[in-house]
Amino acid sequence: MTSALERAPRLPADQRSVVIETALLAWVFEGISALGRINVLDVGPAMPPTIEFLSSMRCRLHIADLFDSTIIEQQHHLDQDALTAHFAEPLWMLDEPLHACLLWDFPNYLTPPALEALNRALSPWVTDHTRAHAFCAVKRSAPLMQHQYSIRSANEIVQQAAPERPPAAHPHPWRRLVGALNLFDVDRGALRAGGLVEVILHGTSEQSAEPPLRTDEKVKDIPPAPIGECGAASASRRTHQPANRIQPVS
Repeated sequence: MTSALERAPRLPADQRSVVIETALLAWVFEGISALGRINVLDVGPAMPPTIEFLSSMRCRLHIADLFDSTIIEQQHHLDQDALTAHFAEPLWMLDEPLHACLLWDFPNYLTPPALEALNRALSPWVTDHTRAHAFCAVKRSAPLMQHQYSIRSANEIVQQAAPERPPAAHPHPWRRLVGALNLFDVDRGALRAGGLVEVILHGTSEQSAEPPLRTDEKVKDIPPAPIGECGAASASRRTHQPANRIQPVS
């Protein structure tokens, strides 16, 4: 039987690592950098450029790497409670509300029920101060290749091939994305190459659930490791021009 990885289309050589110029990313950090130390969640793997970029800020970076979990493969066989528990487990290290959440294109790997479960798992940590960054699809039929992302600067995102990862199997247009992630609303967005819409989201309310209890055992197992001014914890092992508000896309 052919595996999902074997069926995954391979990127042309000139698409294996590209820089996406963006005026949107800076909006994630604008307005929250004045709040003092900020909490940032990255749902992708630890990427050196992102860590280096955030090390210039007073922040705590939490790496969840949800791509490395079994949730993508198991999501079709789990109910809502089990899905929520699977997403909540990698977030155990969080102890304060999030100021920034780097979702990248992870939502496009999830079915609508799994997206709603992710929303529930994030609910204790999202407030009206939270900003999020994500890539969604122009339309449901848009094929999305396998990529991973990192921050090169406030205006540049590095997009590179992740050939070990299957393509995003559930591309979500931005309206459906925000419908499932109802903790957020769309702030602004822009069309990108490859069938992507880059969106900036903002939290719509105060925390909607009590944070789960943290156990001393987990805290002792994985202590936070400082990286310059920015601490990083892992659950799995300038100036810019304002962007236009997003226009409806079909």
